[in-house]
Amino acid sequence: MASYFEDRSLEDPIHSRTKQQQGSHRAVLNPDLSAFMPVEETEDRSNRGPSSSPHTSDNFNRPPSPGDFRRLAEMFGAFRAREDAVGDEVHQEFLDNLITQLMDEAGASGKTGPPPAAKSFIRDLPIVHLRDVKREEACVVCNEHFHESSDQLSITRLPCKHAFDRDCIVPWLELHNNCPACRAEVPSDDPDWIRKKREAELAKYAAEAEMDQDWMYS
Repeated sequence: MASYFEDRSLEDPIHSRTKQQQGSHRAVLNPDLSAFMPVEETEDRSNRGPSSSPHTSDNFNRPPSPGDFRRLAEMFGAFRAREDAVGDEVHQEFLDNLITQLMDEAGASGKTGPPPAAKSFIRDLPIVHLRDVKREEACVVCNEHFHESSDQLSITRLPCKHAFDRDCIVPWLELHNNCPACRAEVPSDDPDWIRKKREAELAKYAAEAEMDQDWMYS
């Protein structure tokens, strides 16, 4: 299956990165994601309390830029390159769809996509302990099994019950207020999203009230 970049005759930034590294096969199987993460991500997790987050920097004080979407697309592209080696076609297609969406949003300056998740939602993402994760369960984004790769503070779960490594899901939530797997929405601070959500709830209540009234007088 051709990738987003191959379909558009563009140079794949992930392949160009791995060509510059020694031992390219090993680099694909274990992509270095440090270039895609905020500086705070490199801090020792043992110094971080359950309610603290590495994503409480000035990133929250500005709207997403096209570069933010491209960097996340490159991060997912690193996982996509690894899937080429292990041959997981289902996960390859999943990542291709995410990369396509991110690159389309980058070209549209992010104006056509969903808003970022609420700062408080990201800050309060729950910590899921290994004892509460099934042995075969893997991160939806990177596809690595938690029991083989995660530490006690790295696993989280969205309200839709999909589980992720924090390093994988937080960059997505900083750009989108939904689950990348099932698109279930999470709260956002975006005023347009809040207004539309309130209007939808009022319309729902009005429809339910009208149905109750029709039933009473029918």
